[in-house]
Amino acid sequence: MTTVTRAYDAIAQEYDAHLERDPVARYMRARLHEHFRRLFRPGDHVLDLTAGTGTDACYLAALGVQVTALDASPGMVAELKQTAARRGVRVDAHVLPAECLDELDVCDLDGAISTFAGLNTMNDLPRLARVLAERLKPHGRVLVHALNAFCFWRWAADRKGARSRREGMWQVSIGGQIVPHRVYNPFALWRTTFADQFDLRRVYALSVIAGLPLIKRYSFAAHPLFALDQAIGRIFPAAGDFFVVELERRD
Repeated sequence: MTTVTRAYDAIAQEYDAHLERDPVARYMRARLHEHFRRLFRPGDHVLDLTAGTGTDACYLAALGVQVTALDASPGMVAELKQTAARRGVRVDAHVLPAECLDELDVCDLDGAISTFAGLNTMNDLPRLARVLAERLKPHGRVLVHALNAFCFWRWAADRKGARSRREGMWQVSIGGQIVPHRVYNPFALWRTTFADQFDLRRVYALSVIAGLPLIKRYSFAAHPLFALDQAIGRIFPAAGDFFVVELERRD
């Protein structure tokens, strides 16, 4: 069992409640779901590479999308199955790390997603990109929501800590485990990992200024702060705590 699996098994039952209490996580999830609605249609087959407890997978399934969901954590997948049953949607869920995608019998996918830093814990992303490209239809879309190498609000609050994150690795405590996260510039991630098989269609930042400390302090102004953050994230796509990249598989 890997460190990542142990970490997420330990927090699986509390994971959804934790994110629901976090207004920045709710803001990012809402933006992601808006993006999903623009990309995918009922009847599409979409792969969730790092499904966790299934919030995104179940959201897509409720829209009529056929969803295959992977996660390395048995605890997370158990929560996903319970969530799907509770919401009355069907998700084909597998306990399988995304790095082992070549072991899954799936092809002709219309799209794939990975949200909330799922790809940041993986070592061989170029290999994953190659296997994913083989499983997608031409022009299939991939949406990645990942931790950025530079975050403006973290830099402003703690320049020393922000510098250590920019060195390419960030140690995150999850479920009593220290989980290394590789952090990326969004454009560098595309060039080094996806450019051989995918075109970059869109990139934007989330949580450029809207960090949790600011939102908690000025909760009465959360809505305009999030709107401002969204606008800034479109102008400075490599300045947020997270970034979103939309990719399109070439013919």
